Amino acid sequence: MPAARYPLDIRVASPQRGQVDLVALRRLIREVLRDEAQPAGTALALRVAGDAFLHALNLEHRGVDAPTDVLSFPYDEGEALPVPEGFEDEEGRYLGDIAISLEAAARQAKSARITLDEEVQHIVLHGVLHLLGYDHETAAETRDMEEREERRLGAHIHGGPRRRGRAHTD
Repeated sequence: MPAARYPLDIRVASPQRGQVDLVALRRLIREVLRDEAQPAGTALALRVAGDAFLHALNLEHRGVDAPTDVLSFPYDEGEALPVPEGFEDEEGRYLGDIAISLEAAARQAKSARITLDEEVQHIVLHGVLHLLGYDHETAAETRDMEEREERRLGAHIHGGPRRRGRAHTD
């Protein structure tokens, strides 16, 4: 059986180009969509930017006047967002958008004593899980999300032996 097709629109702001492993991010996102039983054609967009962009989004959409590491914008919640061209697929669905701050990820990686790629994978995974409907408003929801992240990335992502510091800021 051929692998499911999951269209991904990943764009990296000029200052952040060349700093992240886009092949690994694509693989991670597609594995999560497959493991979460998403139909072929399920799509999402990822923007890799800096603190200024995430700060503006955080202020506009959450009323928080500070940068953050990751924001997720589910397509089926809130304001209607235009689906990127070429993402219409009657078999799948458009999940929404994720934006990450590479600057925030770098600070968190340094504080946690993990690599930038590990932290970027963590916050992207966190964003994908939000698009899939997972949240961390209650203790049970938080445990469920963290367990999903740890199964994929390892226990150190939330403070296991190699991590020091907060896992993420959203």
